[in-house]
Amino acid sequence: MVNFDCLDWGFIEILFLVIIFSIGFIVTYMLVPITIRFMKRKHYVGYDIHKSTRPEIAESGGTSIVIGFSVVSILIMILFSDLFNEVLIFTLTVILSGIIGFIDDRIRLRSRYKVLLTVFTGAIIFVANFSGFIDIESPVIPFLGRLRLTVIYPLLVPIIVAVFANTVNMLEGYNGEGSGSCLIALIFLFVCGLLWNSAEAIIFTIGAISVILPFFLFNKYPAKVFPGDVGTLAMGSILACIALFASLEAAVFCALLVHVFNSFYVLYSVKGFFESSDILDKQSDVTLLKDDLIKASEHNEAALTLPRLILAKGPLKENRLVLNIYIISVICGFFAILVTLLMLVTQNALEISVVLIFIAVLGTLTAL
Repeated sequence: MVNFDCLDWGFIEILFLVIIFSIGFIVTYMLVPITIRFMKRKHYVGYDIHKSTRPEIAESGGTSIVIGFSVVSILIMILFSDLFNEVLIFTLTVILSGIIGFIDDRIRLRSRYKVLLTVFTGAIIFVANFSGFIDIESPVIPFLGRLRLTVIYPLLVPIIVAVFANTVNMLEGYNGEGSGSCLIALIFLFVCGLLWNSAEAIIFTIGAISVILPFFLFNKYPAKVFPGDVGTLAMGSILACIALFASLEAAVFCALLVHVFNSFYVLYSVKGFFESSDILDKQSDVTLLKDDLIKASEHNEAALTLPRLILAKGPLKENRLVLNIYIISVICGFFAILVTLLMLVTQNALEISVVLIFIAVLGTLTAL
């Protein structure tokens, strides 16, 4: 991890960040409509099954995220040359994850194969770290400090990438669900990066937000495009790389708790790794009612997903259901900040009183 203040930040560097965000946003915003037209022309489409009209929507729209992020990465390598090696490996990991996702969108890979392939994408980071091309530090855990896992932790890196990528991939199915929750996580991780004094966290989160935000504008309710596995796996890999390169593993884990809980519920209820389409073929987790209201399935065989748990209180419109997921994501984001503050306390870089004040303020806001 490179400390934020080690790069001699000034007006020019802040201007560079503005340029990175602006170009990333504009490029991706222009790419999404082109991607939609291309996918429809190739008949790479899906049906919005949570609407009674079942409109035809372009699939694999996450291709624009991968391309946009590649453009942003080139800019970062030029403007922040000290991070050239890290950005190169980061980008290759995201691109490879996107390629695997695009293949899965086309030929529907078995879940176990997809997991193994995403482990392979993480192997890029492992090899680069092993060769000394980049330096992945052991994680910092609140109250425990930096773990001394110099041998074991590098071996776990490919698994970490696979877990994050597939966890994000599992919470997708509603308009703006995956892209919106990842966007919220990235915004909070930007704050965590500022607190943690991590140049990688700040630069990479800005780059990621700049490409996911414009995609979200097309993916939110009512969606004009679906991310496909190319998008969800790419977003998951982006978050995994931020965790690894910025030494923010604990914070990223907390920011993605909404995804983690959903994955745990699904894996527990279906007792194994299955493709979401395979699960739905057996029994959908929700039922579409009149007026496009969505109701939790009452069948015992239906997968126990986070949306199904939210709908247990009663039917909701799709946009209201997704809003509930956003609210949970925001709560998870505050937990990420709390964990980052505790990491600073553990490193003797912050007084515990600051954490107590944050908890008090957070508790007050929650009560209101």
